[in-house]
Amino acid sequence: MNLRMQYARPRKLDQATELLDALGTGAMVIAGGQELMPYLNYGRISPSIFMDISGLAELEGIEETAQGISIGALTVHRQIQINPVINSALPLLSFAAAQIGGGRQVHNRGTIGGNIVAMHALYDIAPALIALRAQIEVAGNQGLRTVPLTELLVETDHDLGTKTLLTRIVIPAMDPASGWAYEKLKITEGSYGSANAAAIVLRKPDGDLQVDLVVGAVAEQPVDLTGPLSERLRDNPDTDLDEQIDAVCQAVITDPISDQRGHAEYRKAMACVVAKRAVAAAIKKIKTS
Repeated sequence: MNLRMQYARPRKLDQATELLDALGTGAMVIAGGQELMPYLNYGRISPSIFMDISGLAELEGIEETAQGISIGALTVHRQIQINPVINSALPLLSFAAAQIGGGRQVHNRGTIGGNIVAMHALYDIAPALIALRAQIEVAGNQGLRTVPLTELLVETDHDLGTKTLLTRIVIPAMDPASGWAYEKLKITEGSYGSANAAAIVLRKPDGDLQVDLVVGAVAEQPVDLTGPLSERLRDNPDTDLDEQIDAVCQAVITDPISDQRGHAEYRKAMACVVAKRAVAAAIKKIKTS
């Protein structure tokens, strides 16, 4: 552990990005601290300076905009669970946030921004955000840019938390007629999942189903099954839906993880199970006129 660690607390976003760029690789951003502090305590990280962004007003607030629901990166999980705008426009996100383990202490300290930046394979928020087609606003010394969360997950040069800051998440409001579900398979109450799935299903005017489906806790990153499943639904319209989900899971999930919550083959099989459960539950919630 670095016993000479320093601490900075900028008051404005532009000040924070300038400071972060000047400090270099020894700096680390902290907000709620739910991800970083355990690593610090275990001696796995040793930054030379912590930059505390918890006082940045620009990173707070939940509001409706022309682009969708804008959520500040400092929004804690509890706010996402109870905020009336999110409950109304993004019920899938609200429900997924409620599945996060750790109890009220974690829910009242952990932030949606920190959850995304950590890119932890087992976290609950990312699959729901991907299914909702979330956009991420990132600030750096070159200004602001907005990218789909799916792109951010595969980028290798975003430097989130070391050179750039995640400022806001913008999510299109869900279609009120859509059905949605989030399924999580876990060993004990409050634990990380062995597999989870977020699904949004909408019945199109021709009667066909539009399915957004993302599975998590099975690979190093959430796996978006939406595109491959859409192709199968188009090419094999008379095939049983569960069979099509199974086929897509088997084809797309190619590198499942193993840990104390289950070995790779089990995780892959359970991802198929929760994916089918989520879609089935979402279909039941579809609203008809």
